[in-house]
Formats: sequence, structure tokens, C-alpha cells
Amino acid sequence: MTGRDEPRLETLVADQVGSFGAEVGGWALQHLGMQLMPWQQRVIDRQLSFGVDEEFLHRISLVSTARQNGKTVALTALVGWWLTEMPKHRGTPQTVLTTAHRLDLAVMLYDKLADILKLKFGATCRASYGRNSVTMPDGSLWFVRAANNSVGHGMSCDLIVADEIWDIGTSVIDGGLLPSQRARKSPLLSCWSTAGTEASTAMQRWREQGLRAIDRKEPSSLYFAEWSPPPDISPMDEQAWGWANPALGKTLELKTIVAEAENPDRAAFLRASCNLWVASDKSWIQPGLWPDLEYTDPMPDGGTVAIETSLTDDRYFATRAVVLDDRRTVVTVEFVCDTYNEMINHVERLAKNTAVKFAISPSIDIHWPLALERRRAIVGYGEILKFTPRIKSMIHEKLLWHTGETMLAEHVQRAVAVRSQNSIALSSQRSPGPIELARCLVWCAALASRPTSSGKPMIVYAGG
Repeated sequence: MTGRDEPRLETLVADQVGSFGAEVGGWALQHLGMQLMPWQQRVIDRQLSFGVDEEFLHRISLVSTARQNGKTVALTALVGWWLTEMPKHRGTPQTVLTTAHRLDLAVMLYDKLADILKLKFGATCRASYGRNSVTMPDGSLWFVRAANNSVGHGMSCDLIVADEIWDIGTSVIDGGLLPSQRARKSPLLSCWSTAGTEASTAMQRWREQGLRAIDRKEPSSLYFAEWSPPPDISPMDEQAWGWANPALGKTLELKTIVAEAENPDRAAFLRASCNLWVASDKSWIQPGLWPDLEYTDPMPDGGTVAIETSLTDDRYFATRAVVLDDRRTVVTVEFVCDTYNEMINHVERLAKNTAVKFAISPSIDIHWPLALERRRAIVGYGEILKFTPRIKSMIHEKLLWHTGETMLAEHVQRAVAVRSQNSIALSSQRSPGPIELARCLVWCAALASRPTSSGKPMIVYAGG
């Protein structure tokens, strides 16, 4: 068995003039003595693709695979090439920052690369643990730091490489790393990681942004690539392991993963060896059901729209459900946006169809337009508790279909249901990542599929 060279999830790359990726591959072969594997070369090619004037098409990159697949080799080649070759392209010294969730992990990269830069390129290396740095003869700088709240402050970085961002906080990235690149020409934040846990909020947000770009079928400033099993394959099936481990059959042996699968800590195996978010094996629906329910005809108008905010109240999610003539209910993602004004603009667009009704969470109802008050219902956990069993049955009975969005599939298939009050309910706390679209699906599908009065007059027969 061999791993897949192509990721399961990948954002589109806009039309490009070229890429520095081939140079990085050549640098790795010449100075590290290693030929980059196809998957490594692929992601390097794409995150270093450029347009006119060698401006990068992507300012941020997120690459995710299972552990021990060669992420460290790829980013070692990237850092080494950038320090030695990018100054020639840019005509100015470069500043590189590498960081990781643990200092010892960040220093491992320094230990692999510093001697090469010193012996082959005349670099001056400072090996003070916690303050490791390299100065190149042309003035280019490389700093090695742990990913704490002070990292990036006071720096102006051309390249930042963040390893294992599943354990790096949002404040570190948004408050320290990204602002340090604002004044640099065409910078790159290159992130690498294995799947995270419920606390991996920063990685979740960037991953969600990548899924949104994939669903829109549009390139963005983020390049996102993930190797992980499809939801319709059990993660305990050997067939799934090639999807998460591109190095399988090259530098990683199948017997290693077979042994790891015997680990009694199932969550650890899923995350480290299958690149799945913790608890993904506890989905409320069986693997393989959701992909078979894709509806490919045009989505009808009307129906019920459910709107929910993220747990941090900084994103808005909406799905719309419509009942077909054959009694099937079809759900689509109407929008995912970042501001209240964007959400209201979408609501006003949808409200032009007078047949559309809305189901909204209490936090949205506070500023809901008065003109649409009669067309909305307020929904929350009580409705999730009431509707989840029926929606689960509709999925199993193939009465609930969807229009194939990747983000919807991720939210639905990662959702975990818990027992409560003699029923089951989708739990955001127990699920290994955001499930807002799954909650919206439960609300809108249940309300749209409710039997309604036809509005026809009743004929009453008098006795006698």
C-alpha cells in the first residue's frame, strides 16, 4: 500500500506566471541530499507560486498530514532555500522566523539546518537555547522562537514557518505573527500541522476558510492542502491510511500504522496516524451515508433558512431546506460570512422571495429586521434536542439530501450526538471542531419538512 500524492482537500491556485518550488526541490537535493517526495514538492510548488513581478499568489499556506510523513524535511528545504536564494530574487536581505508550539520542536529545525548554512554558506550561528539565530553573509536573518504571545513582536518578517499550529493560539498568529509581515513585500506565512483538538481554534479557522474557498471553487490568498480519509471510509480500514499518509510506502511502512492502530487510545491514533480531528469516530451518522445523498439537480427556490453564529460570534452560517414533490428534503449552504452586515445583506436577498421563512438563534434575533419578524422562528438547543432524532432517521431513510458542499459535509460528519433527556442532540462541546452548519441543517430540514395545512376550505357534512 502506498500513500496518495494528491491531497483530499486542496484550494485552487490562480493562473500563475511561475513558482519557486522547483528551486526548493533542487536545493533539497543538493544541500540536504534528499529528493522531495511528490506530495512535498506539490505543496511547495503551490504555496510558492507567483504572478507578475514575482508577487506570491498566496500569503498564507496551511498543509496538514498525519505525523511522520516528512513535514519537517519540506520546511527545512523551504527555510534553507529562502535564506540563501530569495535575497537574489528580491535584491535585499531576508528575515525568516520559524516557530512551533514547543521550543524543543522549533530548535530541532535549527539543529538540522544551521551547520549546513555555516559550512556551505558562511553563516554565523548563535546556539543559545531559546534564542537561536543565524546571520547570513548578506545580512539575512533567521530567528528560532517558541510560539508564545511575544513571538513576532518587534520583528519584520518575510517568511514565517509555523510548525504544528494545532497547538498555537489565535492570539499568537493574529496578534504576533501576521502583523510582523505587514511591511514586507509579498511575505509568506507557511503553516504545517497534524489535525488538532477542540482547543485548536486558530487551525480550525484557517481550515474553515480553506473549505469555504473549495466550496466556492475560487482561489484565495490562502493555500490549503489536507491529506485525510474521506468521511465514507472507516478510519480503522487500511484503505483510509493511504489518504492521510502520503509517505506510506516510501519512508513510512504499513506495519508501523498497523501497530499504531492497536493503541487503546483511539483518539490519539485518529489524530496522529489518520489526521482526523479527535472524536471523529463518534459521528452521529454512519460512515458512507452522506456522500451517497448528493442532489445534483438545480436547487429549488423557497423553503426554510436557518442561521447560526459561531461559538465566538465572529462568523455567520446559513443553510436552506426545500421539500421536493417526492417528499425528499434538500439542504444547501446559503452563505458563510464574517460580519453582521454581510449576514443581513444575505437575509434581504433571500427575503425577496416571500415563500422563504427563517429559523434563527437567539443571538441573531436581538437585531433581527422588524419587517421580517413574522417570518422568523427562534431556535436553540431545545429544538436541536427535539429534531435531531428525526433528522438522523431522514438521513438513514434517504429522505434528506444535500447539494455537495465540502464544508457542510465536514460539519455534518464530524458532529457528535449525546444522550440528553431521553433523546439525542448534536453537541458542539463534544464534536471535534465547528458544527454550526450541521445545527442549521437540523433546524431548517425539520421545519421545512413539517406537514403544513393546504389552506383549502374544509367541507363539513351535516348528519341526518
